[in-house]
Amino acid sequence: MTPDRLITLLHRHWAQTLAELDADARARLLRLVTALGDAVGRGPTLRAVRDVGRMLNRLPDHHPVAVALNDTVRYAGPDTGRDTVVDRARLVDLLGLLAGPPPTAEEVLDTTRQRLLRAPARGADAAPGAVTDAAADDLIRLHHPELGSRYPEFQFTPGTDEPRPVVREVNRLLLAGEDPWGAADWWLGDNEWLDGAPAALLDVVPDDLVLAAARALVEED
Repeated sequence: MTPDRLITLLHRHWAQTLAELDADARARLLRLVTALGDAVGRGPTLRAVRDVGRMLNRLPDHHPVAVALNDTVRYAGPDTGRDTVVDRARLVDLLGLLAGPPPTAEEVLDTTRQRLLRAPARGADAAPGAVTDAAADDLIRLHHPELGSRYPEFQFTPGTDEPRPVVREVNRLLLAGEDPWGAADWWLGDNEWLDGAPAALLDVVPDDLVLAAARALVEED
């Protein structure tokens, strides 16, 4: 795993990561992330990345960072020199968060919802027919405190108001009407089966594979 990829994962799931760690583990992670920020050169940087990765492998199996790091041998393979670039500005942010108290469950949930609301979305007025015709579980509807109902853009066939058939089918599996935030997090978060965010892989991987990944989640539950 490259430094930039690791830092992106940490930033995206930082609140959830801290919530899983006790005080000792947080202190150790602080030291390891500091070492990553101080590392100079390809070898020391990649070693620092692997040290942070080993630490995060202690997270529960379902944790999104743990899922991405669950194969340390694969991620420890050769990298090109350009992959050793470290986004030190992001690391400074992470170090500041590590020094504070662990987030509450409410703060973790709020962080997740803010991330999901930043994804491109449209209001009900932008696709009135599709929204009216859709069943409760067909489309994800998120509530924005200022903009009201928001429908994540990935749900629609580009250039149209028509919901993608595979999205409607997956949303029904995920019970999007009952848990729209959970369904949106599945679509917009990293997925082990697909090696990426399902929403970003629409039209890239076969619809059957996206559907299989969703069914695997439901069957696990």
